[in-house]
Amino acid sequence: MKKTTRFLLLTFGLIGILIPLYLTIVSSFKETAQITGDFFGLPNPFILDNYRTVINDGIVQYFLNSTFITVISAILILLIVPMCAYSLVRHMRNKKVFKYMYILLLIGIFVPFQVIMLPITKMMSNFGMLNITGLIILYLTFSIPQSLFLYAGYINSVVPIELDEAAQIDGCNPFQTYFKIIFPILKPMHATVLIINVLWIWNDFLLPLLILNRDNDSWTLPLFQYNYQGQYFSDFGPSFSSYVIGIAAVLIVYLIFQKNIISGMTNGTIK
Repeated sequence: MKKTTRFLLLTFGLIGILIPLYLTIVSSFKETAQITGDFFGLPNPFILDNYRTVINDGIVQYFLNSTFITVISAILILLIVPMCAYSLVRHMRNKKVFKYMYILLLIGIFVPFQVIMLPITKMMSNFGMLNITGLIILYLTFSIPQSLFLYAGYINSVVPIELDEAAQIDGCNPFQTYFKIIFPILKPMHATVLIINVLWIWNDFLLPLLILNRDNDSWTLPLFQYNYQGQYFSDFGPSFSSYVIGIAAVLIVYLIFQKNIISGMTNGTIK
């Protein structure tokens, strides 16, 4: 019975993922008339004009904007959040103030974005940060609760305090202990946090809409796709091409780090 259930769940899951992916890819190589006339059929003829159209319309610039925002945000997350988690975990046992700080930071997980999006937008406007820099700062801020929770659980489960004590005996100061010993051990969790946040930042629409919508040159790829679809509402081919370009980049990142993602998730839950 369990095998049958697993098989059915896997089958429905694959159908739900692969069919939309197939339709998106094949439609990107069709003319609009063929998309509306034979949506599930293969391209006939096979054309590349849709990709030429989106490239000529400037998708490369918005692709680079999204890449820059995603890469810088991910680097800042990997530099700041694990350091914060390590410090909190090591001091929570002895000083209650660190425990309260940890709980306070985790509260952000339970606050719906819709509740704070208008105050955040107003605040960023007052600071003159309705730009890419402001967006990166917000991504770093909103990534902290979940990423901190994952890192803290992983450090508690996998990184014994004896490593710190041994490093201290060998003459390492706290910074040397962290960067030379602790940080490399966190590699599986780095990959987990990286892919979770990269997927979110790359595909996010609402924050860029609130922060960047006034400046067309700063649009991210999802913003471009949203406005592009409105511009070409009767010409579906270029829109599907822009979706494929967006999917391909993040899919490559996921395939590179998938093994480490699974390792980070499982090790972080076992003590």
